[in-house]
Amino acid sequence: GTTGRLTPVKGHRHLIDAAGNIVAARPNTTFVFIGDGELSDELKNMASKLGLKEKVKYLGWRPDVAEVMSVFDLFVLPSLNEGMGRVLVEAMALGKPIVASDVGGIHDLVVHGKNGCLVPSGDAEHLSAAISDLIEHPEKRKIMGDNGKIIAAEYSADAMVQKIDQLYRTMLQQK
Repeated sequence: GTTGRLTPVKGHRHLIDAAGNIVAARPNTTFVFIGDGELSDELKNMASKLGLKEKVKYLGWRPDVAEVMSVFDLFVLPSLNEGMGRVLVEAMALGKPIVASDVGGIHDLVVHGKNGCLVPSGDAEHLSAAISDLIEHPEKRKIMGDNGKIIAAEYSADAMVQKIDQLYRTMLQQK
C-alpha cells in the first residue's frame, strides 16, 4: 500500500547518502542546502544518523542565493523529476560546474563533460562519484565553470529579449 506521501521532486536524500561517502574520503568537505524544504527535518535526522551533522548545513530560504553560491566549488541538483531550473542558470552564470540528475530539461542546460556531469536520477553512487571527481580536479571545475558561464549567457534576460525580437521580425516579414 501507499503511505499517501508524494515523491519529492528533489533527490536530497540521495545527496546526503553521497555526502557520507565523500566526507569519509575528504573530511574537509561541507554540503550546503539552500531553500525552503518540507523535508529539512527528515534530512537533518538522516545526516545526523550518518554522522554528518557538522558537514551538512541547511540555510533555508535566502534572499542572497547568488552571494551564497559564489563561495561554492560546485553546484548539485539531484532532482528526481524536474525541468530545467533558473537556479541552474544562476549557478552556471557564477562559473560553478554542475552535477545534476539527467531528468526533464536539465540536459538542455548541462552538457555532460562540458559544463558539468549528468548522473542517473536517484543514484547516490553515481552522484558521489561525479562530485568526488570534481572535488579532486580543480582544473576540470574551472574549465566546466567557464563553459557554464558561456551557456548561461544564452539564457540571460537580454538574450531572451533579442530572441523574441528576432522571432517577431521573422514573423512580420513572412506576412
